[in-house]
Amino acid sequence: MGPRRRAARIAWHPFCAAIRTLFRCLGGYQVEGREHVPARGPVVICPTHSCDADAPAVAAALPRFARFMAKEDLFAMPWIGAVLRFFEVFPVRRNSADRAALRCAVQALGEGDAVVIFPEGGGNPDGRLQPLHAGALLVALQAGAPVVPCAIHDARSFLPYGTTRLRRSPRPLRIVFAPPLDLADLAGRRDATKVGTDRLTLVLAELLGQPPPEGKPLVRD
Repeated sequence: MGPRRRAARIAWHPFCAAIRTLFRCLGGYQVEGREHVPARGPVVICPTHSCDADAPAVAAALPRFARFMAKEDLFAMPWIGAVLRFFEVFPVRRNSADRAALRCAVQALGEGDAVVIFPEGGGNPDGRLQPLHAGALLVALQAGAPVVPCAIHDARSFLPYGTTRLRRSPRPLRIVFAPPLDLADLAGRRDATKVGTDRLTLVLAELLGQPPPEGKPLVRD
């Protein structure tokens, strides 16, 4: 492991501790099911997504270092881009089959890392679960990695969709990890990615207490 990668992993836990402290000061921060995230080895974490507070909230909840897939627009912002690059976040072009991003995710999993992919592809104004993109399951099945569903509750109380300033919330932000999906029966199936994505959709909807979404994944701006 090179010095830059080592530095990122050393800085990760203090960085996440600071995020937890911030959320607790603004209304509370709770994590359930952390034991469902494997302590080592490849794993794909698939959280729900409603606002820009989701990524740091999930990072702070994880028991280990993880690499995130994030929209490429963020890398153009001077200080945000620098932080993302330091923590080995990799960019993805939205509304496209970004093969480079998928290869990067598979490579990270091959190196034993945890990878976080938001399968909805972005936040949304009403906070409802949106139809999922198939990339997360495609990557997981190709790498032979388990998939851990993750629901984020009340993040928009801290950072409403489309805003950039955190505010105090009357409710704590809550992160819930579910047990890894059972994908053992999908080996060799041509419809494995679709079936796996459907299973992930059902689990996320149940964790949120919402009906499963219908239709195709949203086209993002």
